[in-house]
Amino acid sequence: MAPFALNLETAHVETIQVELEPALNGFTSALLIAKETRDPGLHEWIERSRTQMSADEFTRHKLVLIGFFYAASPRGRAPSFPAYLTALEQTSPSVFRQTLLDSYAKIYKGNCTPEERAAPVDWEETLTSRTNYISFLKARFGEDHVEEDVESRAYDYVIDPVAMKQLIVGHMRWFWTNHLESEWTRVRPLLEESVRAFKKVDFREMSRVDAARFITGQELGDSKWEEVLEQAETLTFIPNAHIGPYIHKSHETRSHESLYIYFGARQPDGTGDRIPELDRAEIVSRISALADDTRLQILQMIAERGELRSQEIMEAINLSQPSVSRYLSQLTAAGFLQERRSSTAKVYILNKDRIEKTMKAVSAFLLDRS
Repeated sequence: MAPFALNLETAHVETIQVELEPALNGFTSALLIAKETRDPGLHEWIERSRTQMSADEFTRHKLVLIGFFYAASPRGRAPSFPAYLTALEQTSPSVFRQTLLDSYAKIYKGNCTPEERAAPVDWEETLTSRTNYISFLKARFGEDHVEEDVESRAYDYVIDPVAMKQLIVGHMRWFWTNHLESEWTRVRPLLEESVRAFKKVDFREMSRVDAARFITGQELGDSKWEEVLEQAETLTFIPNAHIGPYIHKSHETRSHESLYIYFGARQPDGTGDRIPELDRAEIVSRISALADDTRLQILQMIAERGELRSQEIMEAINLSQPSVSRYLSQLTAAGFLQERRSSTAKVYILNKDRIEKTMKAVSAFLLDRS
């Protein structure tokens, strides 16, 4: 990505929105199930839904949500999940496949020259065989980010668009009826309360970065966040009932002008009237990160030494790099750690303010009852 000057002027209100977005919201919850993540703070509905699926149902769920993510994602802003399903049914098979392939053509996360990035994809060659298709995806996404068993099954549908449409539409209708519909009925009132509360906030004196921090409740210390936030024409923040302390971002399928940012449903800091269910959900998403001996040990070491690099943590507790990275990501997402770059390494510092606020939130929730 070419460097550019960040525009940190205060945000225009019309470019920052907090919306319910039922179709995008539900699709994101479905994606959390498919990714098999068991990070602390995710709502229990994610794991419960996953375990309620048979092996064949879950295999199909992963195939649709991961193998056909770009084809199945809601196009535009459907007013409801059933409306999104209707739009899927009205989409021709060729559009499903073309949307998927066009999206892949725009992605190149590996090291490549500008010429390679601009070169058109030879789809005839790429789709000649399963091996060619998977090799193409690995080149685009990186080998570590391609689930070969999923993409191998996906290939059979990519070369048969009619079957692809039938699979996507049929599965998403099944998922709505058997898993999401009742859950959406339960969480929708809480999500609407979160949206209403944030719509009362005046963002005119905030930069985009400050507005994102205020809405999500996260530090967003990575400079890449600043780039992403400033590049988008509009920012739509979507409170999700299942994502916990984590943040997920996506662009509109056909354009990078609209950026969608999903965050754990919450109320703005400083709001007078509190909603117990939202407060409880936010507290659970935070303190669940503390319910693990290794994560507590990492926090304790950093508290004692002031700051630590990931390599120093690996050596101190004798864990692999992936394990330590996962723990640090979880603690950072919960806000208990802050990270900064020092030369080529990340340095982690205890976020005392977040710890104090979390303890006060627990105390207020349990003890400050009239």
